Amino acid sequence: MKATNLTEAWLNETHIKKIAEFTCIDQEKNNHVQLFLQEQAVELMDKNLVRTRLFFDQCQNLIGFYSLFNDTIKMHKNKRKQLNVYLPQNVKEIPAIRLHYIGIDDRYKGQGYGHNLMASVIVNCANIAKISGCTLITVESTKVVKSFYEKYDFKYIHPEGNHYIMAMNTKNLLNLV
Repeated sequence: MKATNLTEAWLNETHIKKIAEFTCIDQEKNNHVQLFLQEQAVELMDKNLVRTRLFFDQCQNLIGFYSLFNDTIKMHKNKRKQLNVYLPQNVKEIPAIRLHYIGIDDRYKGQGYGHNLMASVIVNCANIAKISGCTLITVESTKVVKSFYEKYDFKYIHPEGNHYIMAMNTKNLLNLV
């Protein structure tokens, strides 16, 4: 089955039943992505801290989601150069949009839906960057999915615990919107 004909919606209270049915266990047998959606996403939306985008198929099955929030990141001058980020003197933090979570329901994995979600992430982040001047999209990746983000031109920045902080410059995305 090809990943087509998805509809998108911003998470709200009417989606509670759908998100309760969402199952997402990663390759390391963790369900933290699922738990975020089911236990934290609505509250964080209500507090205006995160925005979560849901994706539904033609039968209104919840296929997947992603969450974004505002971020800043500090990075070494060599990494900034690699990402074509040049800061004014005395500016230490780079404005960013954090791809906080992205997940596909286990029933729909391997069908190309991750690419649909990433396309939406990129377009929405490009719109935000165009309005606010935000420089980067950042993500905290596990080793297992690092190559997925690299396909979208995310670059490794530094380790953080068991994760990899990765980033993509939004400047080249501005022509998309």
